Amino acid sequence: MLHGMSTDAMNPETAVTWGPFIQAASAQYYSNPSELNPATIKNMPPGYTLVRTIQMTDFFGPVQTRVFYGFVAVGGDPKTAVVALRGTASNTEWWDDLHWDLVPFTQVAGGGKVAQGFSDIYSTLGTMAPGQQRSTPGPQQSTPAPGAFAADVAHAVADGFAAGLDPGLPTVVCGHSLGGALATLLVADVTANTPLKPQAWTFASPQVGDAIFAARYGGLSTVSWRIYNQVDVVPYFPVDVFDNYQPVTAGYAINSLGKAHWSLSCAHALNTYLHVLSPTTVPLAPACKPAS
Repeated sequence: MLHGMSTDAMNPETAVTWGPFIQAASAQYYSNPSELNPATIKNMPPGYTLVRTIQMTDFFGPVQTRVFYGFVAVGGDPKTAVVALRGTASNTEWWDDLHWDLVPFTQVAGGGKVAQGFSDIYSTLGTMAPGQQRSTPGPQQSTPAPGAFAADVAHAVADGFAAGLDPGLPTVVCGHSLGGALATLLVADVTANTPLKPQAWTFASPQVGDAIFAARYGGLSTVSWRIYNQVDVVPYFPVDVFDNYQPVTAGYAINSLGKAHWSLSCAHALNTYLHVLSPTTVPLAPACKPAS
């Protein structure tokens, strides 16, 4: 059983352990944005083996290129599979985020509706063996088969354990910002369409879908924590005049006022989230230190 498996209370210590995986995915992308499929993740926490890398395609614009978006790794004690998804990095990804019309989440039966931007990006997600030179593009301009990406991730997890698909394989899906929204979709998809029962740990995730999606997600997910900073604007979006968007359970609020300089970027930064959760173990980025 994973540390912090109880659903009774959110354990900040457990939450903070997943942050470095997301930071490693982001650092890997920023170190070489054109590198689609690295053979190694330079800053991945020690003791973990990279099993698969994850790619996505921005759907906006005439030139649609695949980019590195995250990874699946297995290791630690107890041995755990971690699926880490980075946050929004480019102007194009921000534009994708802004497509907020609600569309059916067809990967999950009875899955309600989710933001079109998140759904469109999710439908392009695919994996590659680390260092593989060529990939089969993720589904684009068409509706993917229900559970296709989820099955890919589930088999990657099983491969990492050298085991068959088993609900008992400890699995964590974590993401920040856009990565948190996509992690939420992935957890719903994996839980509905494979034997795995992953935990979800998201930071600064936007709202993903409507009340039907939120209820369906709540019925599918096991351990799921949506950690949000009360002074970060992103977790309150998307919004619409009909108030159709509903946050998924269970939310855990933090507040960085007085603990970090307030700005849109500092309030949203993953480092700020991790510092507020565990100020003694996670130093605050110098740029976000409050004025003395």
